[in-house]
Amino acid sequence: MPLTSTTPRSISGLRLLLVLLCAGLLLALARPAPVAAEGLRASGTQVHVVQRGETLSAIAVRYGTSVQTLMRWNSLRNANVIYVGQRLVVRRTSGGPITSGGVHVVRRGETLSALARRYVTTVAAIRDANGLRSNMIYVGQRLRLPSSAGGGSRTPSGEAIPTYHTVRRGDTLAGIARRYGTTIKRLATLNGISNISLIRVGQRLLIQGSTPQKAAPVPTGKKKIVVDISQQRCYRYQGGQLLNTWLCSTGMKNATRTGTFRVQSKLRKAYGSTWNIWMPYWLGVYWAGSVENGFHGLPWRADTGRKIWAGLVGRPATFGCIMLKDGPMKTLWEWADIGTTVVIRR
Repeated sequence: MPLTSTTPRSISGLRLLLVLLCAGLLLALARPAPVAAEGLRASGTQVHVVQRGETLSAIAVRYGTSVQTLMRWNSLRNANVIYVGQRLVVRRTSGGPITSGGVHVVRRGETLSALARRYVTTVAAIRDANGLRSNMIYVGQRLRLPSSAGGGSRTPSGEAIPTYHTVRRGDTLAGIARRYGTTIKRLATLNGISNISLIRVGQRLLIQGSTPQKAAPVPTGKKKIVVDISQQRCYRYQGGQLLNTWLCSTGMKNATRTGTFRVQSKLRKAYGSTWNIWMPYWLGVYWAGSVENGFHGLPWRADTGRKIWAGLVGRPATFGCIMLKDGPMKTLWEWADIGTTVVIRR
């Protein structure tokens, strides 16, 4: 019998058939399990129909999710294999915010403060629940919501239980607002604060809640600064009320003059030409010959920029001025006005 030969035409046909079979197999593997349309509407699930040129990563970015999440929702085995017309589940929502103990997938444009407001919790609580060291989050990130999220603590009538913050040294209204995911304006309104730069250590601030507390009255009346040389203390008064007591340093060998004076100059920083130093938060009080003495923070050398006298606050150390640490001095400087009474006593 004659031997049969395979012609080039038949080989090409076999190759084409094999390519078509492989393509069909890949499409079958990539196709997700069918989802009933009614089920999609009932659960609030959103579906995207794949268009020409789209990739799974681009779709994930568009809907603020991750490639891994889309693969899991759509039973995909290969992130690189999707086809035009394929229906992909891209969002699953129940129609409302996730409740306590749930997970939120970060979407484009979202911030921790916005999420804290949405889930009635705080930025600090979300950071603690997720071990975050900063407020930086990224699209697709899965954030665990703290157990208090989803409505916060409630009274039997359904009103939110107020949350308070006690002001600590170094706190600012802006910092407190960032920490709790709210705004400076809201904190000022809730607490009857007219000057957002003036909060005091120990002050109790309402952060959130349905019934604002009656704000503590902001001190008014005459301002006065008292310096006690024998105690090396500085006292800040307003309207007869003591607001602060701070350590200070006065002049060596009783160089600081006693008496009643008034703040006569106010500079962000002053230059001491005799000693070649800069003194921050300067409040001039009286003249000693051609030199003005007053209050200032920790000075630094003009030639090197190095801070000096940092460990001397609390005992006589200056050449006649009254020196405080930078934090208290900044508070004093921002509060005092030209003409504020200054009493220096032994």
